Amino acid sequence: MSSIVELDDHRFDQEVADRHEPALVVMTADWCRPCRTLMPVLEEVAGHYVDRVTIYRVDINASPSLAARLGARGVPTLCLFIDGTLETTRVGALSHDQLHQLLDEHL
Repeated sequence: MSSIVELDDHRFDQEVADRHEPALVVMTADWCRPCRTLMPVLEEVAGHYVDRVTIYRVDINASPSLAARLGARGVPTLCLFIDGTLETTRVGALSHDQLHQLLDEHL
C-alpha cells in the first residue's frame, strides 16, 4: 500500500490548505520520466517521515486548475506546506538526500 495520498482540486483545501499538519504536494504526470524516477524515492522518504508530514500526489492532467493554482512551472513540482501556507517549492526530481534535506530544513 502506498503512503502517498492521491489529491485533486476538490480535496485540496480540506486536506492541505485548511490543516495545520505539514504536507508535501508533488505534482506529476504519467508521461513525465523524471516523475516516474521520483516516485520510488518519494515512497521511501514518505515511510521515514510518516508521522511528521503527509505526502500528496497531484496528477496535473487530471487537476490542471490545481497545478495552475500552485504555480507549477514544470513536473515534477514539489510544494511544501506548513500550517496550510506554502513554505517552499522545488522543481525537478530530487534525490533521496535532497528530499531529506528539504524536509529536515522545514519540519
